Amino acid sequence: MNNWHLRFAVTSACNFKCKYCHSHGKLEKGIPDDEIKEILKAAYENNIQRVHWTGGEPLVKKNILELMHYAKDLGYQEQSITTNGQLLGPLARPLVDAGVSRFNISLDTLDPDLFGEVTTVYCLDQVLQGLDAVMTQTDKTVKINMVVMKDNLHEVGRFIKLADGYNTRFGQERILIRFLQFFPCQPNQLSTEGQTYWKQEYVTEKEILMEIAKEGAVERTLNCPFAGDNPTMRYYKIMGKNVSFGLLAMFSWGYVCGDCHKLRITPQGMTSVCLNDNEMFKIQGLPYEEKKALIAKMIDRRNVLIAAHPERKHYRKNLGEVRFGKTMQGMELEEFYKIAAEQQLTAAS
Repeated sequence: MNNWHLRFAVTSACNFKCKYCHSHGKLEKGIPDDEIKEILKAAYENNIQRVHWTGGEPLVKKNILELMHYAKDLGYQEQSITTNGQLLGPLARPLVDAGVSRFNISLDTLDPDLFGEVTTVYCLDQVLQGLDAVMTQTDKTVKINMVVMKDNLHEVGRFIKLADGYNTRFGQERILIRFLQFFPCQPNQLSTEGQTYWKQEYVTEKEILMEIAKEGAVERTLNCPFAGDNPTMRYYKIMGKNVSFGLLAMFSWGYVCGDCHKLRITPQGMTSVCLNDNEMFKIQGLPYEEKKALIAKMIDRRNVLIAAHPERKHYRKNLGEVRFGKTMQGMELEEFYKIAAEQQLTAAS
């Protein structure tokens, strides 16, 4: 079970309202803390020893440190967190003390004005202070997740220079940049306004790689240089710089599934092991022994899904429902390919 990890979305609440993300409807109450601890224990007793804390924004949960300390005391060998970074600065050291061994920071732009336009919160300085706190106050690694859009494509080089500066300063690669193609993955792209925004901002894999190549020759590597590999992502090294990067272009690649082993817990108390599996199971409210049994069942279920759907896609019609619940009617992937094709024809004319 060493390759399995618990991907625990402890809240659907967020202190940002990013234009490409959540439709920001009514938020559900979420899983009670005592049940979060029961799920952690039940997963650990199924020999899952890694947990990745997500949301929403997990740092808006006031007792997140208490939950992390609980996981650490249970014996979890690795804890990681994905955060937008606004609240990270004062918490960097306490998070490490609670057991966090790796940080994923979502950061799409280094331009303060564009940052405010995308997130609706003008706090880029706080996010950069959070990154600096992790780098200077801890010895942990950071993955910066940049959603690449037309508006920020020209900033790819700035992110590479940011990582190169820190990595050179500390004499090792502690920052990995992950360039994420702006692909349909959240409820906002299901609305008419959201589809228009995606169509205007979508960039191809080729465009991203061409922008990266301006910083130097790139060489494909077989594995992620850091712990916590994403099996779907492709990794590269930039020659002559202390920078590696990952590229995730699911739309260009057809949403092929990787060999992941994630037991997902949603803020609504549901559990799933594959984005391709349209059936999720309620874990919240079950007695402890039934929680433990359900997790064992879910681990077995993944093998059944692989055998039954070898050509499965990393895509759900109701986008983002594993994070936010079913916020609106779903959309087939083929519809987004039609939108992209129309956009390419318009751009070429």
